[in-house]
Formats: sequence, structure tokens, C-alpha cells
Amino acid sequence: MRTRSLRWRLTFVAVKCVLVAWLIWLGCLTWQLTRSHSGFWDDSLREIAAQILGSMPEGLERLPTRPPAEAAPAAGRRDLAGFDHKMSYQVWLHGRNVVYSVAAPYEPLKPDFRDGFARRRIGDEQWHVYSLSDPGRGLVVQVGRSKQMIASELWGLMVKTLYAAALIFALFVLMVWLVIGRSLRPITALRETLQSRPPLDLTPLQAPDLPREFMPLVAAFNEQLTRVDQAVQNERRFIADAAHELRTPLAVLSAHADVARRAGSDEERDLALRRLSAGVQRSTRLSEQLLDLARLDAGTTASTLASVELASLVVIVVRDFEALARERGQRISLCTEPGTIRGDVDQLGILLRNLIDNAVRYAGEGGQITVACRREWRDGVCGLVLSVADDGPGVPDAEDRARIFDRFYRAPNGTGSGGSGIGLSLVARIARTHGATITIADGLGPRGPADGGHSNGRLSKGGLSIGVFFPAD
Repeated sequence: MRTRSLRWRLTFVAVKCVLVAWLIWLGCLTWQLTRSHSGFWDDSLREIAAQILGSMPEGLERLPTRPPAEAAPAAGRRDLAGFDHKMSYQVWLHGRNVVYSVAAPYEPLKPDFRDGFARRRIGDEQWHVYSLSDPGRGLVVQVGRSKQMIASELWGLMVKTLYAAALIFALFVLMVWLVIGRSLRPITALRETLQSRPPLDLTPLQAPDLPREFMPLVAAFNEQLTRVDQAVQNERRFIADAAHELRTPLAVLSAHADVARRAGSDEERDLALRRLSAGVQRSTRLSEQLLDLARLDAGTTASTLASVELASLVVIVVRDFEALARERGQRISLCTEPGTIRGDVDQLGILLRNLIDNAVRYAGEGGQITVACRREWRDGVCGLVLSVADDGPGVPDAEDRARIFDRFYRAPNGTGSGGSGIGLSLVARIARTHGATITIADGLGPRGPADGGHSNGRLSKGGLSIGVFFPAD
């Protein structure tokens, strides 16, 4: 598709507007000059008649009378249709035509010789005449224009006007073209700057001389550059973090494989293979979390917001963890109230899995986990609170609690659970996407000796409870 340049479009619009305005002005001028009730021609005839009468000298009675039309020689007569004069006049002295223009008719322009204007037909043409007399001297001056003379004079005026307007119009077009080109020069310079940039140079554009109308476009482009730069930085950081996080699990897997290969008995081989299987599971979980994190950072996951029954989703996710909880001797309690929120079901599933996985991982052997979904009012807003609490070691330090949602941060709790530090950062990201708020509190309380409450040889310190408040749909 062929597109016109902005310079051409602006010039075309400016020229078209001026041309239309000029044509309207020309039509109004023509109508003003030619309308029947206008005094333009009357004033000119009156002034000319007065000038002729005032210029007549004494002794006109000695001038010969104009011969009649029949007696005039053929060579001395002029065809009115081809005559180029603007007007005709006659000077009458006591009924004799003593002074006259070459193209004037032989008969009086105004036969009654009365002062004033008149319109009459002489020959084949319509005439507009004016008569002015000097009774003291017996003089009568008659001045007239035929319709053809008026048209000829008007056409001459129009031609001169057209020539002058054409010259002015051409100069105007040239000036508009040059001014617009000069005004768009900063845009050309901006384009050249962009073309000369390195591929990964995402610094904001600087265009101080750009016209004000283009500044919002540059500002929007700079915002887009900032977002792209942030995405590139996130990708680079993700690659570096992923390489760092995967290095240790892969080394551990390699070590377990070597131990299993060199095992001297079936018991040693079985133990090494179990450890290898657990390491594969941790690596798989880490890879899934890294992929979820990469999709959220890159913004490639198209968020499809819909009404989600949060209690039903909680039940489905909890069932996925029942087998793992049984293996560890843990008990998961579930308490839900029906309610819907506006959200993306896939992202909400990731949030739930990471919250429950974090609780299962840190609750330890024989731990207790409570997952609740209940209605609650906060600051006049009705919503659903999703909370996951455990009775593990918890995070007693306030500074550590403030950082547990940072990427790759691991709170020093002494459980040795080997978390990746990604799960809760995903929870925080998805909560922000859904306009939810996160709160942290103490968990289910310490487990004493009566209920076998040792986690990795240490008494539980009170656990951790993480709540997410979603505005109701």
C-alpha cells in the first residue's frame, strides 16, 4: 500500500484550504462587481462625466457637428464588438454633438438629455448611461458603457487578478513546502539517530527540537523502550539465576549417579537411587518454577480474566498434594467458603501450588497444614482470603519475613528442605497481577513432644501463615 509523506499531506491540505478560500473570495468579488444594484459602475460614470464637463473649453460652438451615420465614411467607423475602450462619451452643445469618442454611437446615449442614469438598448446591445448638463453653457455630457464593455473591463480585471493570485499562490506553495520541510527536519534527524543505534541500545530518545505535537509519540516510544529494556534485563537476570540455581542440583544428581554406579551392595545402590530420584523431583520442580517465572517476566502468558470459583480450585490443588503429604506423615486440613473472584485460573493454580508446596516442604515430617478460603471485609471491600498455614519452624525474624517474597531468597530456618527461593516470588507476582494483597502471620503454633513435634530434630517455633486477599467478583 502506497503511503504519502506527512510533508506532502500537510502541503496539500494547506494549499487546498487556501485555494478554496481564494475561490470563494473571487466569487464574492465578481458578484459584488456585477450585481445590478451595486453603485460601482454608477460612481465611475458620474465621476467621468463630471471630469469631461469640467474639462470642456470655451469656443465649442466653432467645432463641426458630427456627421450622421449615413454620411460617415466606411473607413472611419469602428465596430463596437471589436473595440477595446472601457467607455463611450458624447458632448452635446445646443443639440449638436461636438465632442465624442470614436466608439460612441451616432444617436444620443440618452435622447431626453435629462440628468441622471438610464438603461436603454442601442442597436443590439444594452447600455448603461449617465447624463450631466451645464445649463449656463448649454452643454450636456453623456457617458455610457455597453454590456460588452463592462464584461471586457471585468474580464481584464479578473485576468490581472488571476495572474497576481497565481504568482502569490505559487510563492505560497513554495513557502509552505519549505517551512514544513524545515519543521520536519528534527524527525528526519531522529530517524537517522535510530538507524545508527546499535541493536541493543535501548536508552530513551532525546529530541529537544522536536515539534510539540510529536512529543507524546516520543514519550510513548521511550516508555516502550523502557519496558523492552526491563524485559531484556529480566531475561538476562533469569538466565544467570537459572544457570546458578541449576548448577548445584545437576552436580548433586551426578554425584548420586556415581554413588549408585559404584555401590558395593544392593542396599547402598537402593539408597543412592532413592536420593537420585528425590534429586530429579527437586530438579523437575525447580525447572517448572523457572519456566513459570520466565513466562511471567516476559509477559508471554496472556492473562484471561474470568470468574473463578476459588474454593473449587483450592480443593483440586489440595488433592494433588495429598499423596506427598501422606508420604511425609503430614495432615492437610481444608476449610472453604464458596465465592468467586476475577482472575486467570492458570496463574491462580500456580499461586496455590506454590503456597501449599512451601507449607508441605517446611512443615517437615508429621507436620500439620491448614488451607482455608473464607469471605472477609477489608477497608469496606468484600473479598476472599486464601490462607495457607503450617506448624513448621516459621520465619520469626521480621526482616526475613519482609524478604521471603524476593526472588531466590531463602530464609535461614534450619530445616534443610532445599527450597529454590522462587515459589513465593511467583506468589507475589501473581497476587500483584490480580490486585491482591499478601499478609504474613504466625502459623499453627509449636508442636510439642506429646504429638511428636520434632522437625529435623528441632522443636517447631510456631510455623508460618500466608494470606492472600482477593477482591470479590
